[in-house]
Amino acid sequence: MTLKQQKVLHFFRNVTAAGILLGLIVFISSFFVSGLTGQYVLSIGLSIMVSSMLIFGFGFFINVMEEMTQGSKGIRQYK
Repeated sequence: MTLKQQKVLHFFRNVTAAGILLGLIVFISSFFVSGLTGQYVLSIGLSIMVSSMLIFGFGFFINVMEEMTQGSKGIRQYK
């Protein structure tokens, strides 16, 4: 894995961690909100966490796909 690919994975990992942390904060705060808005806040928190996991999955998939494409051209780097 090249340095560029490691930087991309590190970026996606940081974005995912921030999204999950924000979603978790919103999710936990939904238990303290009263009335009908509590259900909306709960769904917003869950959707933030799921979307950040999807962002990580797409970023990881693109990184792996790029590595396999370069490997088929004969420029794969083994360490």
